[in-house]
Amino acid sequence: MPVWYIDDMETLGAAGDRPAEDRVGRVISGLGAKIRRARRGRDMTLEALAEASGTSVAHLSRLESGERQPSLDGLLRLAFGLGVPLDELFEEPGEPGPGTVVRGAEAPFYESWALRFQPLMPEAGPEGLTAVKVVFPADRVDTEHRDHEHGGQEWLYMLKGRLRLTLGNERTVLEPGDAAFFDARLRHRFEVFSEEDAEVLMVSCVPCTHVGGSPGHPHPFKADHRGFGRVDAGGRRET
Repeated sequence: MPVWYIDDMETLGAAGDRPAEDRVGRVISGLGAKIRRARRGRDMTLEALAEASGTSVAHLSRLESGERQPSLDGLLRLAFGLGVPLDELFEEPGEPGPGTVVRGAEAPFYESWALRFQPLMPEAGPEGLTAVKVVFPADRVDTEHRDHEHGGQEWLYMLKGRLRLTLGNERTVLEPGDAAFFDARLRHRFEVFSEEDAEVLMVSCVPCTHVGGSPGHPHPFKADHRGFGRVDAGGRRET
């Protein structure tokens, strides 16, 4: 899947000027994380920094977690213990940029592989992340009958029609309201399975790291999702 972006878009939601009280609050609330980041960046343990700054490990731990706020004297000692300028700890967080709005009626379509693509993600968006509306014509003929394999991960949501999705050695039919997620390194193919065009919202991430959750905190919907498309699966399955 190529990376598709759109240039014609609207911006929405400028941050605007923050009052001084709000700016001070943001700096103070971020002190703990900055101290922890600076300590870990210097390969210092809590015990080492506590000793270097003349404070207790328990107090330092509460500072890093945000449970306590340091005094000016404490901040100076921490900065000296870390070997960083004091202003590095007081650096103000950058303001978020504006959001974007893409008008579906104005966004152009492009054709490739006998498909129609409508980019919905601005080029200034997250690197490697794309969102497109894909139209699979009902009379589409894939003369090469090729499967796709590439880096990254893909998520798709069926908007209209029916689409047969093949992953590895298994396949299933997706209908409006269905969604699928898979590692794009897994061999995959899309085939229209209805008399009308199939329309899909597709989000791709290249490269992308998928976080499945810790063993003690599984994904809340994992129990309701069926695994699909193992590379070594025997036979084919269709729903």
